[in-house]
Amino acid sequence: MGRFSCVLSKRGGKMSGFYTEIAEYYDYIFPLSEAKIALLKELAGSPPKDILDVACGSGEYSIALNDSGYKVTAIDLNEMMIEELREKERNIDARVLNMLEIESLERKFDLIFCIGNSLVHLNNAEEIYDFLKACRKSLKPGGKLLLQIVNYDRILAKEINSLPTIVNEEVNLRFERYYDYLSDVHKIDFKTILKVDDKEIENHVLLYPVKSKELIALLEKAGFTNIQSYGDFKKNKFEPLDSFPLIIVAE
Repeated sequence: MGRFSCVLSKRGGKMSGFYTEIAEYYDYIFPLSEAKIALLKELAGSPPKDILDVACGSGEYSIALNDSGYKVTAIDLNEMMIEELREKERNIDARVLNMLEIESLERKFDLIFCIGNSLVHLNNAEEIYDFLKACRKSLKPGGKLLLQIVNYDRILAKEINSLPTIVNEEVNLRFERYYDYLSDVHKIDFKTILKVDDKEIENHVLLYPVKSKELIALLEKAGFTNIQSYGDFKKNKFEPLDSFPLIIVAE
């Protein structure tokens, strides 16, 4: 999970600097998923519709949706990622912006999506609630919100300390991901190691491991209805102890 450079302005530049270092390899680490695109299109409805991509990274999903006729706005905190997206596709309104400030866009969307475990880079439940409230205010009537995070019900219950290593043999790349739960502060120390081109780039960031029931409660508190949970982007059933991701769709 990787599109998470959009939430860190309050914590200094460490993660942003990390993403600047790995920007040239980003699409090799996190290639486009057709299942994700299919669900995004289903939720948005037939184009043209207004879509907001939160924590867009290098913008592969924004570009795919733009190519399909949607009107896309994309935000991320990393300037290099946004500049790369602007160079690839000028029809997308790509901006350097914190996800907690989406109301400053002053527009309404048919679909807002935040994928790649970005949400849990917010500091706590209060910040997640603030983001969800801003999303609700930024959606058109009947608009939808799609969230994807790692399934922390499973991570915490089974004391999982790593995620599967991402390997891309085309560029001789390995992306290792480790979890260390810090019970005293209820945070996960997320360590990543990128090995490529005889380089090794290591980074640490703290995650807030929001569980499914807590996230659904925050969505309800923020005013969302018709909240659905899935265990993958093909909308298979969410199993708290077995599903790898948690996907939530709310209206």
